Formats: sequence, structure tokens, C-alpha cells
Amino acid sequence: MNRLIYYPTGSYGTFVQWLCNTADISSAEDLPFHVDGNSHQYVLSDQFKLLVSEQDTEEFVSTKNSTVVSCIPPIDHNSKLYNEHGQKDFYYQTTLQHIEYFNHRLVKILVLYPTTTSEIWWWHNNCKKVFYTKEMFDKKIKDAHPDIPWLTTTDPVQRARVQMNYYQNRAWYQTLLKNYNCVNAHELSLGQLRTVMAQAIHHETFDSLSQWAQLPSQLPNVKFVSLDQLRDCTKQTVQDIFEYFKVQSNLPLDFVLDEWTVRQTTRNRDQQHTDVVNCVVNSQHCDWSALGFDLFDEVYLYYRLKYQYNITLDVDNIDCLPTNTESLLRLTR
Repeated sequence: MNRLIYYPTGSYGTFVQWLCNTADISSAEDLPFHVDGNSHQYVLSDQFKLLVSEQDTEEFVSTKNSTVVSCIPPIDHNSKLYNEHGQKDFYYQTTLQHIEYFNHRLVKILVLYPTTTSEIWWWHNNCKKVFYTKEMFDKKIKDAHPDIPWLTTTDPVQRARVQMNYYQNRAWYQTLLKNYNCVNAHELSLGQLRTVMAQAIHHETFDSLSQWAQLPSQLPNVKFVSLDQLRDCTKQTVQDIFEYFKVQSNLPLDFVLDEWTVRQTTRNRDQQHTDVVNCVVNSQHCDWSALGFDLFDEVYLYYRLKYQYNITLDVDNIDCLPTNTESLLRLTR
């Protein structure tokens, strides 16, 4: 039976795939990590296989393959999937149908997914870590997908601008651009870009996270592992995955997982954000300058305050948000 890891980008599918397909290592040089913590050096190995097209899936389900392969959800717009028409349960129905495609062919499936308490960690990964190096692009992608700017742009702010321009036909996006007297996202200031990204989360991805909690009851034969489990019970979770896939491993697991963990610098971002937001909402003093919040943290802070607590910050003309409660609240309108 073929074995498949199914995951949204940024959920460590490549890392878990490497764990399952690597019986042992000789030294730290055999680890698959880039300096930013993703495992994309494994993508350059001949063992790696990612299913991203109908042709790939047909080949996969008709091939006896002893390794564990991986697949991201149905892709569009250069590896981003959008609910263009605001359909109810769009992400849930689309992903369910895609997983059932494999499930009906007796594929043993593991699903890795983010939850509401790992979404900022996951989003950080998407914004900054999910990219193709030139070597990855040339070896794995170029012939099938010659133009994928979102995944080949490595500068995170530039990636954000490219990603926002995929919303070019949305009314809310055009309204913002008009208000800012901009033609496209490349003309937005950092403050304006922050606001646009927060509105994109609000308008475009309203059910893309909740879908994962709905799927297990529909797919009882599929194993679901949340990012929370991978973060909080890492070794036991990996051992459970090995057992599920019947993987025999001689990896020095403690060493490997220690090396992986130290590279996941935003794995606790969700709790850190919750603490900051609670202080702001309750007007309690908090200074979070030591956390090193970047643009993507600021986007989520702005988004949560505005859309969950009706606290709007007048920050379109500010490149960086204040990092203490008192200064931030002076910007409310």
C-alpha cells in the first residue's frame, strides 16, 4: 500500500517525509535543514516526491512505491488556493474531495494541519520559509511550472507584495488600492501593505483553517496530526507516525528533533500573540520588544485587534508598530 503525507504548505510535510524515508544518518551534514529551518534540502534528493498535478497523482496511485510521498492541497494561482467567489465551506469541500481521491485508492494517508493555536506559526512558515531555491526550481519545477513568482521570490516583503497582487480582481482589494492611490501592491508602503494583508486574511481565508477540524469525522481511516501535537509532543508524535506507516528507523531521534526544534524560532508565536493581545485589549502594560515581531507578526496583531476586538489602529503611514501597550493604544481611532 502506498503511503502519503497530505499537508498545507508550511506544515512540515517535507520534514516528516524525510523522517519516514531516512533510515539513518552518519553525521549532522545528513540533516535536510536550511538555515531558516525548512527541510528543503531533501527536495533535491532523488527520494523526494511531491504530488502537485493530476499526472503526478495518476502515476502515484498506479505505482508500487515503498517510500512515503507527500502532497499539498489542490493548487491554483502559483501554489495558492483562493475562495474566489466566497463559497461556503469552499476549502473544506475542496480538500475533502482531494483526500478522498487518494483514500478511495487504498492509500495510507497522514494529514498534517494547523489549528487556531498554531496558525501564526504556520503563517510565518508560509510567508518566509516556503520557497524554491534556484537548485530546487531547476531540478524539480522548471519544466512543469516555469512561472511561479510567489514561490521563487525569497525576500519576504516582496513575496507579500506578489501574493497580494493575486487579489487584483477582488472588490475589497481594489477599494484599498484606490484609497491609497496605488495601482498595485508594489506601490504600497509597508504600513499600507500591513493593512492589505490583514484584510486578505479576513476576506479570503475565513474557513481555510476551520476545515481541518471538520475533516477527521469524514475520514476515519486517515491519521490526523496537528501542528500543536508536533510542537508540544514532538518525539511521541513522530514515533506514532512511524508506527502508523510501519517505518523502521535507526535515526538518532533525540538529536534530529533537537536540531529541528532549535530552528523553529516562531513555534511559540501563537501563545506570544495571545499574551500581547490580551494585554492590549485589557489596557495592561506589556512590552514585547524582546520578541522581535516582524511585518508578519504586525499583520496578525492588527488583524486580531481589528476583526476580533474591534480595535482599529491608525497605522497606514507607520512602517513599524510600537512594541508596548501604551504607545500602541495611542494609535487607536
